[in-house]
Amino acid sequence: MNTTKREIADAFAQRIAEVGYDRTNLDDIARELHISKKTIYVHFDSKRDIYAALVAVEAAREKMRLAAAVATLPTYAARVEALLKLVIDSARAHINATGREEWLREYEIAADAFRQANGELLRELIEAGMAAGEFAPGDTVFVERAIAAMLLDYLIGVNEDPSVDHDAELIERILKFLQ
Repeated sequence: MNTTKREIADAFAQRIAEVGYDRTNLDDIARELHISKKTIYVHFDSKRDIYAALVAVEAAREKMRLAAAVATLPTYAARVEALLKLVIDSARAHINATGREEWLREYEIAADAFRQANGELLRELIEAGMAAGEFAPGDTVFVERAIAAMLLDYLIGVNEDPSVDHDAELIERILKFLQ
């Protein structure tokens, strides 16, 4: 990213941290940076585009953090279990921080980047677990997508009612699905 584009993205990220995605607007960013709104549109197509760029960078960082967090566990099942716990805990924290409606709007934008980053890591663990004989052989892309669908549906339910807590049961069922 060039300097101006980075400054816009940084200011946007700071504003989201202060007031949330919904109340962040490009007029405020332009005013803060002493640039025209047109300058923002030279670098980004929309508010959504800025957020997507930020999320892609964060998703890549998150993948590295998660990979490091599970790397030393003794089995691929333990690694997958830990990964799922971390993903669910992170999603719960974000739901609690943003509120239901805003989480859904942010999720529409962020889903692809996080699904790709977390999906890649999950696929790598599943593939290695299959190769090691821990998991039943199969199509790793299909298996990863099926698990992602289960997680997503569960997290949408958690967003609707944060008191829902079947985390351990979901993880147990996913691990059985892998065997």
